[in-house]
Amino acid sequence: MRALSVLMLLFAASARADMPLQELLERLGEAEEKTLAVPSCLSVESSVTEQLDKEGKSTGRLTRSYEVLRAGTKVLSRKKLSEKEEGELVSQLKAEPRDQNQNEDPRGQLSPFHAKVRDEYQFEQFPGPREGWVTVKITPRKKDEKRMNGTAVVDAKTAQLISMHLSPSKLPTLLDNFQVDFVYEDTPCERHPTQLQFAGSGGVFVYKVRFRTQVKISGHRRLD
Repeated sequence: MRALSVLMLLFAASARADMPLQELLERLGEAEEKTLAVPSCLSVESSVTEQLDKEGKSTGRLTRSYEVLRAGTKVLSRKKLSEKEEGELVSQLKAEPRDQNQNEDPRGQLSPFHAKVRDEYQFEQFPGPREGWVTVKITPRKKDEKRMNGTAVVDAKTAQLISMHLSPSKLPTLLDNFQVDFVYEDTPCERHPTQLQFAGSGGVFVYKVRFRTQVKISGHRRLD
């Protein structure tokens, strides 16, 4: 009986063992390739942008929704469905979403897990934050405004992204801090972020602006 108990404990420990980091990274990269290969995906993007005071209370709000057609991460078209402004916001927070330019380096749209950019980062794997999940720490080998550092929560068994928390490894001019959070779900267009939150602050001298944008992406339809 003792030998059987030991075997059962060993089996349970093996079942809980995390996937090796290199295999995890490769599978995350493969999943991203599948998402990028979707030639046409239609979704609705709803966002709420708020300007915040020093205590974090909203002083102005801009609510918008768009119908967005994407090929992978590239936006093919963006149609505004609604817009509502309340309170006061600085002009920068009213700007239309900035989609990738035709001549822009597409590598900037790739996650750190993609095979084309993976060598530009270092990764470390830690347990949690709950059973069956692992946390992957992301650190760029060279700091700049386009390379992000942060963490990703991954299902250790399926190698599916659950969430990511990222910030630029080098802040752009005039920004004091900036961070973005992603929550991922399966959709008809492969696994996509369906919730995003951007938050930060910046400005010059006494003129500082704090802001927060929450985005929900829903109604995914694959058109190919």
